[in-house]
Amino acid sequence: MRRLFVLAFLALASLSGFTQKGHAQTDAPAAGPPAAAEASAPAAPSDGLSAGGDHRVLVFKVRDALGQALQSLDVLPQLTTRALLERSPDGTLDWVWKTAVVLVLAILAGTAVLRLVERWGRLRFLRFYDAATPERADRIAYLLSRAAIMAVALAGFAVVAVVIALAFVSGHPPSRVTALVGLEAVATFLLLRIVLLNVLAPGVSAQRMLRLEDRDAHGLYRSLIGLAALSHALFALCGWMAAMGLDPNAHKLALIVATGVACLLLSTVVVFYRKALTGLIAAPQEGGTVLGAGHRVVTLVWLPLTLLYFAGAFLVSSVRVLLDLPAALGLVGAPIMALLIWAVGYGVLVLVIDKWLLPRLDSDSAQAQAAEDIARAAVTQGESVDEDASLAQARAEAMDAEGARTPYRRLLEHGAAILSLVAAAAFLFRTWGIPLTDDSFFLANLFEIGLILFLGYMAYEAVAIAIDRQIVLEGGGADKKDDDHEIGGAGESRLATLLPIFRNFLLISIVVIAGMIALSQVGVNIAPLFAGAGVVGLAVGFGAQTLIRDIFSGAFFLVDDAFRKGEYIDIGDVKGTVEKISIRSMQLRHHNGPLNTVPFGEIRFVKNFSRDWAVMKLAFRVTYDTDVEKMRKLIKKFGQELLEHPDYGPKFLQPVKSQGVTALEDSAMIVRVKFMTRPGDQFELRKVVYAGIRDLCEREGIHFAHREVTVRVSQDPNDPREFSEAEKKAIGGAVLPTLEDGQAPGTAAAADGR
Repeated sequence: MRRLFVLAFLALASLSGFTQKGHAQTDAPAAGPPAAAEASAPAAPSDGLSAGGDHRVLVFKVRDALGQALQSLDVLPQLTTRALLERSPDGTLDWVWKTAVVLVLAILAGTAVLRLVERWGRLRFLRFYDAATPERADRIAYLLSRAAIMAVALAGFAVVAVVIALAFVSGHPPSRVTALVGLEAVATFLLLRIVLLNVLAPGVSAQRMLRLEDRDAHGLYRSLIGLAALSHALFALCGWMAAMGLDPNAHKLALIVATGVACLLLSTVVVFYRKALTGLIAAPQEGGTVLGAGHRVVTLVWLPLTLLYFAGAFLVSSVRVLLDLPAALGLVGAPIMALLIWAVGYGVLVLVIDKWLLPRLDSDSAQAQAAEDIARAAVTQGESVDEDASLAQARAEAMDAEGARTPYRRLLEHGAAILSLVAAAAFLFRTWGIPLTDDSFFLANLFEIGLILFLGYMAYEAVAIAIDRQIVLEGGGADKKDDDHEIGGAGESRLATLLPIFRNFLLISIVVIAGMIALSQVGVNIAPLFAGAGVVGLAVGFGAQTLIRDIFSGAFFLVDDAFRKGEYIDIGDVKGTVEKISIRSMQLRHHNGPLNTVPFGEIRFVKNFSRDWAVMKLAFRVTYDTDVEKMRKLIKKFGQELLEHPDYGPKFLQPVKSQGVTALEDSAMIVRVKFMTRPGDQFELRKVVYAGIRDLCEREGIHFAHREVTVRVSQDPNDPREFSEAEKKAIGGAVLPTLEDGQAPGTAAAADGR
């Protein structure tokens, strides 16, 4: 059986191929032994294995070390008894039992102090937190406050327990070491209890940050705390055995067994609560958005990857223990501790965001304060106070204000998640013995590079959010056009026109600067890059004079505010609405549909139809018997009525006015009216004015004149000819082309043959 175990273990070790690079030892407190055990661990040999030996050499070394450890198993009781007797002051094992009794008494006394301090803190401080409907920041503050109180209680436990232990066993060094090793294990267990109790929050569901049911939270807490108790007891036993000078081979075997038990228990907990843990990973995002493809893949593969990690961590830890390599312990519990570090770090950063950086404006307390301010303002103005209306108004204003800050809050929360993840990954790297400070290793500059990229990313997103939001606010007027606006409507503001160009310039600058600094941290000499960029710039300047002309012409046009996005302009050969402005050209959408791209350097002048005001002049043909003064008064009255119209009145800058008779023709008088509007509104109002004057003339008996041509036939009395009706029609038809050529839209032509 023993031989079969050795063969299986060697097979797994040969498949793993793990070797250590000789880095400093770092152990995780979640599954590692106390410091006393680490202090007594053998030093790593410098036999060339750490430099990357052959796999066969590794397998042989592991086989020999494992065989020696298993051989010590048969004589383990005798070795343990002999080691303890050698440290006895009287040649018996009574000191072990006395120390155990003292250790139990110290733990009980320290636990009593711990319970008293926790109860005092809960009654003294935690009663101020609202447990009914707490905000996110209040929940985090409650959990952190409770953790701080429990930490103070743990300090009290440590002081009382150490004082009691040293008071009774200080005269015997082995007894003192035994008591301190036991107390260190208990203190580490209690520290882990603080973290688990406040992360899972099994007893306070209203304050829980994780999306866990009460049953799952209680079950996970009991399972993990029980696992931690058993693991710390086993590793404390291993550390005590090493401190007592037990045989090194037996100590290695005990460490392997303790690591295997911890790995097996963690795997069992993960498998048993896989649904709850998958729910945490696949928790619905804010707003109920659907999970992305990458997120769904993580929910499918996290369990097998976790089990594979535990198996690999056990194998690597066992090989390193057998070969006396550093960073041998703590690998099994490292992911759990990393997740706890991420959760605690993220919670602290979110609390800082919600409490100090961006306090929430839609919280109940903020809404109540805003409602009080509204009611106070109403009382000051002598108005009646409606509490429901004030609260509704305060709620609406708070939601609008918080909605404006939501993009920035999400960005800060994303940054907090990244920082917490980096801290958790750094802990995981150190646990595996990967150096983060060695100048000869690539990861030595990883912190600086990551910090630069993180700051660049945050600056990029913040600039994009701020400018995009301002573009939406500034460009709202350009999106209000409808079918009644033909050409010349008001465009966007000058700021909305310049912001997209400024946005692209800033974002490109941030990316280039961050990339250059990151390259310099990697070790790339960026001076030649700047020199090369200058040479390329000179080459572009000499070889692309047209491009330079376009860029500078566009810059001066924008500085002169010659046109804006959304305005209708005429530049000679092309006219249309400005749809897009780039660094060297702009795109004009003609009112018939075609899109024209015009380089700035080709523009000689700009005629803008969308600035300030527009005048519309309309002409009417009336008969010669029309009372012009009467028509002028009627049009003036009609213009005043339009000014009082609720829909059309605000669109007039000057009312409809009659300009009198402007021309006399053969068959009509030309009467013209004019009015002034905002750019783009003249076409909608033109329809209203045409229809109104037509109805006005019909009501007042004013007739519109039609175009006429009088054909006079000689009336010589000596000419006896008489024209038939057909001949008269033929004569009238002969003049129709003349009428059609000069006919205005909407008028009729008539011919009278005599």
